[in-house]
Amino acid sequence: MMISEQNIVEWAEKYLQKQLNNEELDLLDMNLSSNPALKSAWEETLKIIHLMKEKGEREAMREKIKSLKPQVATEYPNRKTIAFSLIRKYGGKAAVAAALILATSLSTFFVMDKKTDSSGNQYMLLRREIETIKSSQSKILDSIKIKTDINEDAPLFGGTGFAVTNDGFVATNYHVVKDANSIYIQTTTGETFKAYMVAFEPNSDVALLKIEDNNFRFGKSSLPYSFANVSSGLGQRVFTIGYPQDDLVYNEGYISCESGFQRDSTSYQLEMTANPGQSGAPVLDKNGNVIALITGKQSNTSGKTFAIHSAALLQLIHSLPSDINLSLSSSNKLRGLDRTQQVTKIRDYVCAVKVN
Repeated sequence: MMISEQNIVEWAEKYLQKQLNNEELDLLDMNLSSNPALKSAWEETLKIIHLMKEKGEREAMREKIKSLKPQVATEYPNRKTIAFSLIRKYGGKAAVAAALILATSLSTFFVMDKKTDSSGNQYMLLRREIETIKSSQSKILDSIKIKTDINEDAPLFGGTGFAVTNDGFVATNYHVVKDANSIYIQTTTGETFKAYMVAFEPNSDVALLKIEDNNFRFGKSSLPYSFANVSSGLGQRVFTIGYPQDDLVYNEGYISCESGFQRDSTSYQLEMTANPGQSGAPVLDKNGNVIALITGKQSNTSGKTFAIHSAALLQLIHSLPSDINLSLSSSNKLRGLDRTQQVTKIRDYVCAVKVN
């Protein structure tokens, strides 16, 4: 069988798996030596297979597609076919980068919990996937200067966190940082700092992080908000800011039920829009008290969002060993301000949490 652009993927996979005999290796060498265009396509094919295997994306993506709804699998029926057809059609670095985007990033997928209620509604956690390569597919195909290497420390998932103290303690959802190899905090200025997990509680889905840099400060003064240790009532107006995208997004709504998914008494049901990336975002009342952390939403609605009570976070903090120096501020600088002023004071204390 002769090697051609139509069967180059099959040959490349056999070559990498050392399944070619001596006669086939000689034939391969002869074909590549006599055909510069085929040799170039061969090198690009090996490169993309190698990168995909290094990141473990093949099997991970197959399992992910299987676990998602049928329409997702239909929309992306065969990742490998799409990726390598781009190589044949466009060639060069641009096609490799475009194929890597298809292989490694589908940024709008939800991370879905397995909880389902009696009506078949599913509870979806709001961690989001982050694109490994930020350029859009169309821009990549128009460019010839795309780097095709993948940074091993590049974040794969993201959520939102917010300051618990000014010196680098950050609260978020446990599912955002669960099994993370590395954790990064990105502030509103765009600066990124490495962090580690101090404590967590899986059942309540809260985690406490600490930025490694001991000189780090969120702002010049103490936190502008305080933490509520009692439940808020039905109809309470609330708002949140978080990172469903690379810039901060504001949402507002109200407490529509005093219990969460499947009547969870430790959570609220909010009538408020939320999207992937807002897991861990603070929910505040009109006076600037943090009353909850956004955790998920119901699958068949746009506005039914769930948030864990701030009491769960406070309980985790109070359970810390005495040698962890964490002192909560009791002051509140937001009371009496209008909403724009409140958000202006809060925004520097809310951050993106990125993990790999």
